[in-house]
Amino acid sequence: MFKDKLRFLREYQKLSQRETAHILGIGQATYNRYETGQREPHFRTLKNISALFNVSIDYLLDNDSILDRIDLNQFIRHGNYSIQSNSPTAADRAMLDEVVSAIYRKRQD
Repeated sequence: MFKDKLRFLREYQKLSQRETAHILGIGQATYNRYETGQREPHFRTLKNISALFNVSIDYLLDNDSILDRIDLNQFIRHGNYSIQSNSPTAADRAMLDEVVSAIYRKRQD
């Protein structure tokens, strides 16, 4: 369901409802209603949610699989995460991206 996916994606990115609502340019109460299934977003907001979490609208609306949409390298480069309680620098992200790519290339050999 949309509400479950929305909550999963927000928590996966370690964002609060307040932070997510602010990024989307909507009120926290409105965002909360999306996660509780009391309200559905307008198309423009749905597009913004899709862009924020780097997933397709089809995925949000149960027409696609998350396994087809999350790209680890994309998440490493642009996702919201920490390593040993520290936010990675641009150099850290580039190095992690290269490590993941190297593992994948080795697997293909």
